[in-house]
Amino acid sequence: MDSAARFRVATMRRRFPSAHPARPEVALSDSIEPAELAGAVPQAPVKATPAWLKTRLAAMMFLQYFVQGCYLPIISVYLKESLGFSGKQLGYVGSALAVGPLMTPFFIGQLVDRKYSTQHVLAVCHALGGIIMLLLFRERAFVPVLILGILYSVLYVPSMMLTNSLAFHHLVDSRREFPMVRLWGTIGFVAPAWLVEFVFLKGLTGESLNQARGVALAAAGIGGLAMALYSLLMLPDTPPAKDVKEANRFAPAIAANLVRHRSVLVLVVISFFAAIVHKFHFVANGPFLTSLLRAGGEEGAWEASISSLGQIAEVGVMAGLAWLVSRLGFRLVITLGLAAYAGRCLMFVWADQVSSQFGLAMTIACLGQAYHGLCFSCFMAASFMFLDRSTPSHVRGTVQNLYGTFVLGLGFLAGGVVAGEVMEYFTESGTGSIKFTGVWLFAATLGAVCSVAFFVAFPKGEPEQLGVDRAEA
Repeated sequence: MDSAARFRVATMRRRFPSAHPARPEVALSDSIEPAELAGAVPQAPVKATPAWLKTRLAAMMFLQYFVQGCYLPIISVYLKESLGFSGKQLGYVGSALAVGPLMTPFFIGQLVDRKYSTQHVLAVCHALGGIIMLLLFRERAFVPVLILGILYSVLYVPSMMLTNSLAFHHLVDSRREFPMVRLWGTIGFVAPAWLVEFVFLKGLTGESLNQARGVALAAAGIGGLAMALYSLLMLPDTPPAKDVKEANRFAPAIAANLVRHRSVLVLVVISFFAAIVHKFHFVANGPFLTSLLRAGGEEGAWEASISSLGQIAEVGVMAGLAWLVSRLGFRLVITLGLAAYAGRCLMFVWADQVSSQFGLAMTIACLGQAYHGLCFSCFMAASFMFLDRSTPSHVRGTVQNLYGTFVLGLGFLAGGVVAGEVMEYFTESGTGSIKFTGVWLFAATLGAVCSVAFFVAFPKGEPEQLGVDRAEA
């Protein structure tokens, strides 16, 4: 590593001396050669983040995903059963919830990297998002629901990347500590499923149940307002970067330059198609579970609780994710996550085929839900960890948001439309029932292609070897 590269390492050391005392960052500029980039890896052991700080970050994750856990598992059931939306309309609303990262990654990322403290941006996003969710609770027509869904996604979806970047910023050893902090987000996602169905919807069936399902949206709105208050009062100050040598460069341009590396390019491209498969689950899973329950004569509200088994499994996988990455590396871990998408869909195909045997069908469906732990942790969380280890800290917020554009934006937007069209294609005319075997086989095929393509195309090696991988390509 020559003097220019050493100067960059020293610059980044001075930038966050307390947050990352033994974890220097290297700006991935064109002047650093592959060998220099690989040589910039620090070997000294790192200290642990203070317990009080990790507790605050864990509570942040809990509230962040409590909001999403209120509505996401059952939004399709609510729209179909309570509001009477068609399969195609379900897909459009699912796409609307993915518009946020398309409209805001550059803007939000630039705000937190250059203008405003991350916790203040989080507070504004959640306060406005909470109000919109309360309006959605009262609305029943398709077009207003679609518009409000778009507005909500513009505010909520970027906040997911902001909580990630804030946590990465303050954790001393993010590879070891982030999974344990992030798993509290999973716990937060699970909690409202049991709260809503076993408290507010307990004992309800038929039309009474359909009319009451909207309480989940009200809970999401209240949770968003609570998260806004917590962001202002309890989160550590995370100001934008200052006195960085490359501060005069536009952060998105720096971040976009990372795509020239083979490993980042492969991750971005495959993530787009994997996000389509991911969206299939959240568009079709609720109605699929409803069809299985009704086939067995069960009319109560169980969809969110059954779906939460996936997040419960996620807790266990997230707890061991750091160990898994250290043993297998990012290439194998992310491949495992992608393969789990195909496996989950095949389990649902099996459950649909034996739907006349209620006990067996529900057992298989519940096992399929548990695959979500591998899908989310080994693909989604591991991908964000990979990017955190590969990017300079002064553009990390922008990089997280740019990746979110492809995973949560373009991919989810396309996934909502594709899932809606596929569900409409497999809907029987007259009865309105959906042949879910065809729906899940379509998604399973795409998931299998993604896993094989990623394993073949993604180069071996750790994220610090991006330059070396690119040279080998």
